[in-house]
Amino acid sequence: MVVGGSLFFSAPLMQLLFPQISFGMLLGNIKVGAFATSVGSVISTFREIEFAHNIKISLVALIGALLGATLISDLDQRLMLPAVILASLVTLFASRIANKITPKIFHVISFLIGIYAGVFGAGIGIMLIALIRLKHPADSKIAYTKIQARFVECMLHVSALIAHFIHGNIIASIAIPWTISSFAGGIAGGWLLTRIELLPGSVQKVFLCVGIGFALLVAALASFGYTK
Repeated sequence: MVVGGSLFFSAPLMQLLFPQISFGMLLGNIKVGAFATSVGSVISTFREIEFAHNIKISLVALIGALLGATLISDLDQRLMLPAVILASLVTLFASRIANKITPKIFHVISFLIGIYAGVFGAGIGIMLIALIRLKHPADSKIAYTKIQARFVECMLHVSALIAHFIHGNIIASIAIPWTISSFAGGIAGGWLLTRIELLPGSVQKVFLCVGIGFALLVAALASFGYTK
């Protein structure tokens, strides 16, 4: 999703295609594709990544991501509805949440961000940027900060994938084609992004709201047994 919130489209699509799998399996296989997409971003910005610093500041978040993915591993897919509601709120109010991140609560926020990344993760990019901007607060460093945030997000995907793999949530017949299509979609999305970003912010937000509405509808239907 070129305007953010891709999980609001991929999660309900997975629910419609595979209504019989668990919540953990659904998100575990989605994150395989998300990891492939983030790897592409890391490769293209490899020379600008502060590896030592990013690994150091994200260690607590990595533990949180591992814990979050473990907690939802065996949950019923009907719990997707409250998860999507939470993710919707986080995504829509992420900029306000990001303003609350201060050096004093740095490690606590890092851990909570990690847990959220393992559980769902929509809108997490904004919070990671805010976290890393504590070191690079200058506006001239915003693009540079985004590069670092993408790398940390990639690491969180690794942590979550480890938990999902341990719990047997990764299904090759689902993950492999999903990863290939995600990679292709990432390329197409990058091309489309150059067109979408020229549109007014209000128009871009419509795309996100449509995705949230779609995810809420499918999650609600699944919760009440209409997609089984």
